[in-house]
Amino acid sequence: MARPRSFDPDAALDAARDVFWARGFAGASYEQITEATGLQKPSLYAAFGDKQALFLKVLDRYQQGLLDHARRVLAKPGTAREAVGRWFEGFVPLCSGARGSRGCLSVNTLVEGVGRDDAVGASLDAYNRELEALLRARLEAGLSAGEFPATYDVAGAAHALVAGYNGLMVMARQAPPADLTRAAIAHLLRLLDA
Repeated sequence: MARPRSFDPDAALDAARDVFWARGFAGASYEQITEATGLQKPSLYAAFGDKQALFLKVLDRYQQGLLDHARRVLAKPGTAREAVGRWFEGFVPLCSGARGSRGCLSVNTLVEGVGRDDAVGASLDAYNRELEALLRARLEAGLSAGEFPATYDVAGAAHALVAGYNGLMVMARQAPPADLTRAAIAHLLRLLDA
């Protein structure tokens, strides 16, 4: 007799993430999600709630991973410009070529218009605000260390960097070559030239 497979919520969320990422919220059907996760609808509902609740769990988990990555990279030694450059450079494979063509789940969600939903919109807003706060904190540390002139607009630069990041992720859907992505990043980093 075959032993039932144990339920792994993280694996199920990863599988659901891949479906939502490939198809978007509206384009992902329950059948595709159940097939990918290996869970039947009743089990899926019991574990995660309806499709929107599942999507929010997937989105929040995805965004938390990106924020954790940003915290680690931005905390490494070096100047603020070096730290932000390392952070951007880490996205080159994810926003270039065939691999990059799926874009970013958060940005795709915003572009798809799902963010008009209150809960999803709040999640996207919280993510972008937290990302901007991390960048602003790193730039403020650079300002305190004398890397920028006293009049440097830290808040404006942090906001522009988040806008640039989101723009790169939108453009990723067109699978640009890595050298073009790196050139765009180089221009974004000029915001940090003091």
